Amino acid sequence: MSGTEPVEDLVRKEYAHMVSALTRVLGPSNLPLAEDVVHDALVSAMHAWRFGMPQDPKAWLVRTAHNRAIDIIRRERRHRSLLPELATATALTSTIEAALAPAAESAGQLAMMFAVCDPGLNRETHVTMILRWLCGLSPKEIGQAFLVDTRTIDRRLHRGRGRLRRLGRLPDVDDLPDAGTRRDSVLRALYLLFNEGYHGSNPHDPVRPFLCEDALRLTELLLDATATAQPDVHALAALFCFDTARLPTRLDEHGVFVPLEDQDRGRWDRARIERGLTHLARSAAGDHLSRWHLEAGIACEHAIAPSVRETDWDRIVGFYQILAERSRSPVVALNRGLAVAERDGLDAGRRELIALAGEPKLSRYPFYWAARADLERRAGSHTAARELYSRAIALSRSPAERTSFERRIENL
Repeated sequence: MSGTEPVEDLVRKEYAHMVSALTRVLGPSNLPLAEDVVHDALVSAMHAWRFGMPQDPKAWLVRTAHNRAIDIIRRERRHRSLLPELATATALTSTIEAALAPAAESAGQLAMMFAVCDPGLNRETHVTMILRWLCGLSPKEIGQAFLVDTRTIDRRLHRGRGRLRRLGRLPDVDDLPDAGTRRDSVLRALYLLFNEGYHGSNPHDPVRPFLCEDALRLTELLLDATATAQPDVHALAALFCFDTARLPTRLDEHGVFVPLEDQDRGRWDRARIERGLTHLARSAAGDHLSRWHLEAGIACEHAIAPSVRETDWDRIVGFYQILAERSRSPVVALNRGLAVAERDGLDAGRRELIALAGEPKLSRYPFYWAARADLERRAGSHTAARELYSRAIALSRSPAERTSFERRIENL
């Protein structure tokens, strides 16, 4: 283990594991206590590891959290309402040990995920709580990711803690009467989490692969429980697999976005694509066609095609057409127009994109203007392309976007 990044990654993942485990033991009303225990364990680790890493850092962290939890709970027992199974010293020790064991990790995080995606909280709060308690990001990191101040994140977490405090214990997902409603909220929150990693709002770090990996990990976690192992979960996992397979080519060595047609497909993760195909096959059970099925189908066609020219654009246009009919999203309409350009020719695509010029959301979206510029460039209209690329540059949200558009002007 070299450098600081592997250590930080371990600490982040173990934070998520241990907070979920201890919250399940102590009850959601004692979530702040669980956070304090884990924080103390991580601070102890950072001090102890200054002079060298232990042979098994994860086991070291879990053991430290176990000991710290027992100390604090014994001290706080008279002042706090704890679950009955913590009444004796023997029960306390064995319960904490069982909760922190690797075998219980999935159950604890699954229960935590469904608890935080309570229908009484909005989706922004769901995502914030997932990033904090299931991905281990600090409030400062979450604020940087979504371009809001730390106080806003703290308020969301405060609302979340207040809602959780009313629960006697974290729920068993199979017993939730509103599991379907919560599952929909969980999937949407994980989709937003993935998008923040794939092409997020942080101007200095627009691609954050670890968020994509966490979104995939948590989605596949849903497949471990009977109540949540549904075809649309497989579809969402397939979408994440196909997109994460392309992550190695999203940015060049200078941190600039690389257009799809210029990406080296030989560097795409073939094993991840195969994993996505397995999920996609399993998503075909039943007769419900969700948004995630359609988006996974589109991502699959891109992932398996040898080149842009050899992509099955007819299938992609069909998927986008169904999505557009369901969502009325201008971004979906934009992507459909680009697929039409590949299938039916540049003029057809240009007409589709020009027809969207009045959409307020697209007027502020740099990729709309860049998409129109790309079609003009390919049609040989370099003056129009240069003007449209300039509009994209003016709206770009990060150096990675801006430099990518500037390069396209230079290459005219």
